Amino acid sequence: MKEILEKYKKEKGGEMSSYLLEPTRKQIKEACLWLLDRRKEKYDERILERFFKFKEGENKMYAIERVKGDKFKPIVNFLTGETKSTTPANLELISWLIDFKPRPLSIYLGSISKEEEIIQRYDQSKRQLAHLKKEMGITEIPETKVIQENNKSITIISQINPSLKITTIVSL
Repeated sequence: MKEILEKYKKEKGGEMSSYLLEPTRKQIKEACLWLLDRRKEKYDERILERFFKFKEGENKMYAIERVKGDKFKPIVNFLTGETKSTTPANLELISWLIDFKPRPLSIYLGSISKEEEIIQRYDQSKRQLAHLKKEMGITEIPETKVIQENNKSITIISQINPSLKITTIVSL
């Protein structure tokens, strides 16, 4: 809760600051509608389903539009400091709204599966490669491929130029 609230206060809602700077129930709903088709990371749909409790095959935009504003009141109260805590479903929706990572809470709190850990390490390797490219003054984007993957490791090869290839092996 603390880290999510700190990010919110520091960035004033970040990309969503026009909705979240001084949040109201209506603005929270509008932010959800605006982000629905724009923010679709791996677990985001599950976060939305947990909060909104969509029915099978239901149009999500229409379902959110029908939600009464009272459902967003605890979120407003938490973001404005009227309450010091809120439910996990509310926290996950807030983390989605402000793009807090990693999300959902189960990943943030450390219950990471092997697949999720591989994905995180792969992303870290890509960041390290970007840093190395910057240090070497390389401006083109190298071709990067996963050449081997199993439940214990992932091997990535990046070709910087015809004579320089970087192989990264991430082990679990």
